Amino acid sequence: MKMYKMRSVARENGQQTPVDLNLEFEGKRAFVIWDTITLGKFELKARVEIDPAFLQAATRPDCDFLYNGQLVLSRAENN
Repeated sequence: MKMYKMRSVARENGQQTPVDLNLEFEGKRAFVIWDTITLGKFELKARVEIDPAFLQAATRPDCDFLYNGQLVLSRAENN
């Protein structure tokens, strides 16, 4: 599966912070990769599905897509 780079803005403590994440597509569905753990030959991914309608192709060399939707990512210490 091809991995892309995505840039978005996350809101934390009332402030907006730019965030760069890996992005995967599965058919018409889009997922950001929140975390990855390698166990031997296996790779476990924590994926969050996003709305691909809010993805926009980027013209920047450091990312492939910009995401203009609401991105809600939980922190591990909050789970």
